[in-house]
Amino acid sequence: MCGTASVWAKLALGCMVLGMTLHIAGWASMYWMVYETSGSVLQTFIGLWRQKTCQNNVCTEDAVDKYVTADFNAVRAMETITFCVAAFTAILMTIYVFAPSARRQSVAIVLMILCFIAGATSICGMIIWLVTLPSPFIVSFSMGLTVLGFLLILIAGTLLIPDVFEPMDSYNRSGLITPYTPPDRRTVVTPLSYKGGGAVNRW
Repeated sequence: MCGTASVWAKLALGCMVLGMTLHIAGWASMYWMVYETSGSVLQTFIGLWRQKTCQNNVCTEDAVDKYVTADFNAVRAMETITFCVAAFTAILMTIYVFAPSARRQSVAIVLMILCFIAGATSICGMIIWLVTLPSPFIVSFSMGLTVLGFLLILIAGTLLIPDVFEPMDSYNRSGLITPYTPPDRRTVVTPLSYKGGGAVNRW
């Protein structure tokens, strides 16, 4: 049940789903860089997969073959890896939150590492894109969406830290952390105590 998951895990899932959604929106759209002439007579919008050219309010869409270079393909690869890792992590995190049998510290560790891997690959793609941005193009909002996406994915990984380092027994039904107290094994009750006797110390 989702109710027994920690508050941190639920928040992490929300950030993960939202971050993945924003990343997909930026990854798939064609506004990574844009060029406009004076008066917007000619506008060129370039994405990772498609481009749109508008001249005198007449727009056409084509593949981005003209702008594809080794660096361009590197950005494509990094952002596609981010998409795949983020999608897998979102599915696994959903299982982690909703299935009590999957709620283990080892799974939380894997989820946290996957979040950081997804964020790191997206950051690498951003750096390559910014360093190799051709003139006279400027960065457009599709890249901004992916930036917001990887920031939320990194936040999701950070929110899982309490699940990684806190014993799973320390979560109560509300999902909040309560102090973990080991059982007292020094004193046990024997049948003698039910006949008026006291507890027997077996240690």
